[in-house]
Amino acid sequence: MRHKLARYTVALAAAATVAAPESLTAQVTPPDLPHQSDLVRVEDHPDEGYLELVVGPAALPAHGPHLRLPIQLATLPIEGWVHGFEWEMRDAAGNPLPDRLLHHWNMVSPDERELFSPVPLRVLAAGRETERFALPKFLGVPIEEGTRWLVVSMFANPTDTPYDKAYLHVRVDYTRAETARLAPSDVYPFYVDVMGPVGEKEFPLPPGRHTRSFEASPAADGRILVLGAHLHDYGEWIRFEDVTAGKVLWETAPDVDETGEVTGVPRGNFFWRGGLRVYKDHVYRLSVRYMNPLDVPAADGAMGALAGIVVTDPSEWPELDRFHEAYAQDLRNMLEKPNEAHGHGQMEHGSSP
Repeated sequence: MRHKLARYTVALAAAATVAAPESLTAQVTPPDLPHQSDLVRVEDHPDEGYLELVVGPAALPAHGPHLRLPIQLATLPIEGWVHGFEWEMRDAAGNPLPDRLLHHWNMVSPDERELFSPVPLRVLAAGRETERFALPKFLGVPIEEGTRWLVVSMFANPTDTPYDKAYLHVRVDYTRAETARLAPSDVYPFYVDVMGPVGEKEFPLPPGRHTRSFEASPAADGRILVLGAHLHDYGEWIRFEDVTAGKVLWETAPDVDETGEVTGVPRGNFFWRGGLRVYKDHVYRLSVRYMNPLDVPAADGAMGALAGIVVTDPSEWPELDRFHEAYAQDLRNMLEKPNEAHGHGQMEHGSSP
């Protein structure tokens, strides 16, 4: 195919309140990837133009703890372009279940790297507050037949009803290369976290107001077309700014319900203005602010993550370095210490079929 997604370089600057680790002690040899198993199925629906990834089953007792299924490896059977996704929780018969059973899911490519760091590429992600996402058909994230994604999933059941077998269904819309009348323009995902590229992703939230920030430079000049974010309860805002130019590029506050629980985070869409320009010789800062009104630390802690779609020149990015310390450590954290890769601890596994 044309090229792989993530030929990136990185230039990390000093963080405002959180810095990247000065030294990483992990072995430079990356850990072995998990084998494929029945906990993840990839089903192709060529007539409708989508792949369906089915994750589960997960046994979710009423008011039970967070549950993280073992990370699985999924292989994509097509060459083409991904345009978007939607997700749904279902039972074994295919009937819809409450969205609240999902905490989050991530699709991570171990064979590609991030724009702002040398860690594995976060391709798709969603939390329970994430709605359907779709790019225009003339834009797409390129994939090759045999592309591998690590499937990371976390569930929780805050309801009064237990569910013995719950499944996550992720629909990934695509255009096949072999049937495309006009090839979409290539775009690329990227991810930035206020806690930096390697290490803890969730930070404690004691009473009061707290801010966290991280600074970095992208590998190449580009134009950001879409931005989305992830916040926990009590988040006030998340902000992305060009430090070099002294300009706030995007800021948003979460949508909340009458109890203050986060129900969604508005996206930033910049298609029709030509995108937000970013430059490899500029420093960018991601910041998040929380206000915890309780007298005790917030139970779920705090997070601040930014994900987006960028148009850029992949020829400027270096090949993936599997033996880079940051790559090996982040992949090891993902597989063995998920609180240091996704902000959540290892939980009891769900039941198998």
